[in-house]
Amino acid sequence: MRTSSRRALASILVLAAVAAALPASAQPLSNTLTAEQVACNESQLQQLLQRMTLNRGTGANRSRALTLFVTYSNPYGFYEGLAVMNQAPLRASGPVSAAEAEQLLAFHINPSIRTLLINPARPMLAQISLEREEAGSNLVGAGGATAVSLSLNPTLGTGATGSLRINNFTATNAQSCGGVSSVDVKPGRGLISAGLLTPCHTLFSDFDRTVFAILERTLRVQSASGVVDAKIALYRGEQPFTYRIDVYPLSSSGQMSGKIALLLTLNVDGAGQISTGQLSVLPTCVGIERSGCSNSETSFQIFLLPPVFAGVEGRTASGPSFSLAYQFGTTPAPVTIDWNSLLSGTSWNGGTAQ
Repeated sequence: MRTSSRRALASILVLAAVAAALPASAQPLSNTLTAEQVACNESQLQQLLQRMTLNRGTGANRSRALTLFVTYSNPYGFYEGLAVMNQAPLRASGPVSAAEAEQLLAFHINPSIRTLLINPARPMLAQISLEREEAGSNLVGAGGATAVSLSLNPTLGTGATGSLRINNFTATNAQSCGGVSSVDVKPGRGLISAGLLTPCHTLFSDFDRTVFAILERTLRVQSASGVVDAKIALYRGEQPFTYRIDVYPLSSSGQMSGKIALLLTLNVDGAGQISTGQLSVLPTCVGIERSGCSNSETSFQIFLLPPVFAGVEGRTASGPSFSLAYQFGTTPAPVTIDWNSLLSGTSWNGGTAQ
């Protein structure tokens, strides 16, 4: 096993043990981060997204945009994400039944602590697992209009060979399309070499991870012209209760074409519940600047919308909605978010679901 592999796994184990020894009361609701720690998270998630591909199935609806979220699932360098086939239209102006409900594929990415392979003569090697989360996913027939597959390249190469693959197929009707794939495990040399399994820090709190998960379910983006897919990274900002959102519109060939960088600042009450917040676009990049700034030439509308029971319920135009209109070279005025209205009727912000 390579020295870098051993170090990455050893760091994860040691840091996990230290955090587990701390009482819950000693862990702040949200921590202060350095600019270097934030930039490290930004780089890690950008590299991870570049290694990931979300594809429609053979019978999928090509007129519905896809969005791929990635974020952190714990403080130790593990990841989680959500693949979304957007509702069409994004907010129904007529009866909700006339809209095509959004579909979700939830997943997580973990390094395996087990490094001993079946052949004892082979060197020890860290493995990477990509696994779908059934309770957070809509499972469909392989040839259906909402079928999607997700791949992650964990290798040192740039091709698709050796990629991890999962899909949202059910066992029924999946045989003719390569079958159900709910989990895949392969060696992770490429992720280790790129530093994606070495934590930038261990300061993500339980509150932070709840915010990441809520944003996956409430943040939606839409191109101003046609169907444009996107990838989105969610991570922390420097100050407590600040969150960075990087939206990467995809070109027709599936490449990340520039970035729309957003900052979300939350206001939290004495009970630790989100009350209001402000969403703003970070300024246009200058010169060779690429971190913490926007440079996408694709116009996008960024929405914060109420979460829905994916696959069952739809969003309507009469419900609460907060949005920003991004255009290259401009910085729109920040928008104030009423989180109480967005999360009303859910159990996600200290309330009781209706």
